[in-house]
Amino acid sequence: MTLGRILVAFDGTPHARRASALALEIAGRFRSHLTLVVVQKPPESGTDSRLASLVPVGEDGRAMASLVDELREKGTTKGVSKFEVVYLEGDVEDVLLAYLEQHPQDLAVVGSRGLSRGRRLLLGSVSAGLVNAAPCPVLVVRAPHPRRHDKPAAPTTGPHPVPPATR
Repeated sequence: MTLGRILVAFDGTPHARRASALALEIAGRFRSHLTLVVVQKPPESGTDSRLASLVPVGEDGRAMASLVDELREKGTTKGVSKFEVVYLEGDVEDVLLAYLEQHPQDLAVVGSRGLSRGRRLLLGSVSAGLVNAAPCPVLVVRAPHPRRHDKPAAPTTGPHPVPPATR
């Protein structure tokens, strides 16, 4: 399998930053063309919303252009063959699927917010939608699960863990 073209969805959130970091790593190893896609929701009425569409801002208040410049720089140092940024507007899932149909990719990388099953049913999940409908493989980069880090280590006897009790 070749990975000549990789797309990563980016919105400035920590989830998207984790996905972008992994996409940069993969693109660097395979000397791939990386397309960073930033999807903005259509502006609502009002001056503030129109300004926000002109100067997109990440969750931490930093200008999206600044975040994108950092990623471009990292891509150069990691060996990405070409780094392209595409700004689109609309419903995230629909816009990404349309872009993937018109611009074939070897891999799409997206972050996951780690929604509970109930919230995912109510709100939908962009990552799940892409996994089900994208014309290429989709790598979903999940957020670390907080409960997994809180579990105590399994008791051990010597170098091997003790297997769970059987019935």
